[in-house]
Amino acid sequence: MELAAWAQRPPFAGARLASVFFGGGTPSLYSPAALGRVLEQAAARFGLAPGAEVTLEANPGTVTAGTLRAFRAAGVNRLSLGAQSFDPALLRTLGRDHTTADIHEAVAAARSAGFDNVSLDLIFAVPGQTLAGWANDLETALALRPDHVSTYALTYETGTPFEAWRRNGRVIAIDEDDEAAMGDLACERLATAGYERYEISSHARPGRASRHNQRYWDGSSYLGIGPGGHSFAAMPLPGRRWANERDPERHRALVAAEGTAVATHEELTPERAESDFVVTGLRRLVGVDAEAFASRFGRALDVAFPQLVTLAADGLIERVGTRSRLTARGLRFADSVWSALV
Repeated sequence: MELAAWAQRPPFAGARLASVFFGGGTPSLYSPAALGRVLEQAAARFGLAPGAEVTLEANPGTVTAGTLRAFRAAGVNRLSLGAQSFDPALLRTLGRDHTTADIHEAVAAARSAGFDNVSLDLIFAVPGQTLAGWANDLETALALRPDHVSTYALTYETGTPFEAWRRNGRVIAIDEDDEAAMGDLACERLATAGYERYEISSHARPGRASRHNQRYWDGSSYLGIGPGGHSFAAMPLPGRRWANERDPERHRALVAAEGTAVATHEELTPERAESDFVVTGLRRLVGVDAEAFASRFGRALDVAFPQLVTLAADGLIERVGTRSRLTARGLRFADSVWSALV
């Protein structure tokens, strides 16, 4: 019902889906038949572009060779595995219930099921982790020959268990210099192995950059379906964002009554739309195109963001043709760049 409702509403009415991403929670716990029905409905209501990227997020311990064959037959063509670490102690620290063996078995099962596009997520700066341990995680991951690797530093978000544990001393965060060294090591080792860093946390073999995720960063519209789904409509300007009800029961009841289950809604101001476009665009290594900005917002990038000149003088931003992008130093201190631009 939710897909049907949005297929009749702007800006998605008449749209064709370039990508589909089954993520959030553990969608691999759903049956392949259930995900197949969702894909069938998406194709019927919107249409799938030829060669559309269809990704399934999965925890390594939740898939088997049989289920992966069934997911592949249902239309999933990209698998993103939340490996996180190959160190059993760190997996316990992170609260993961899979084992190192599960990761190896999941990758092997994915290849045997016909997946030629497999991504691994890794986390660094985990309490108790060393630079040598992180290097071992990288080497173990590379030995599995994934097509894409995402590397994320552990963050301590307000309201999360890790933030509370850090506050009360149950866990001790990694030193900032050690965290930076781990980030640098990942970029160096992955580049040497032939992976291109195309976004702050994302590295891919040629042609394997996530098409879906890039739409979050290039200012495209996207539609989130299901409990907690987030959506963005780029047009009409300045754009709007909304999020679905998170509670599954309330979400189900709202969809049954109204067709959709929007819980929060934000109409962007022109300034916020411009800021979002630049900040998300700078996450990509290619940066923000001044011509694209001017075409979209009707004014020059440097006029809207004169602080780019200062950031360039500080060695955080560089100009390449019509694009402004983060330098190597800017990538390390990206939070400072965001603060200056928001």
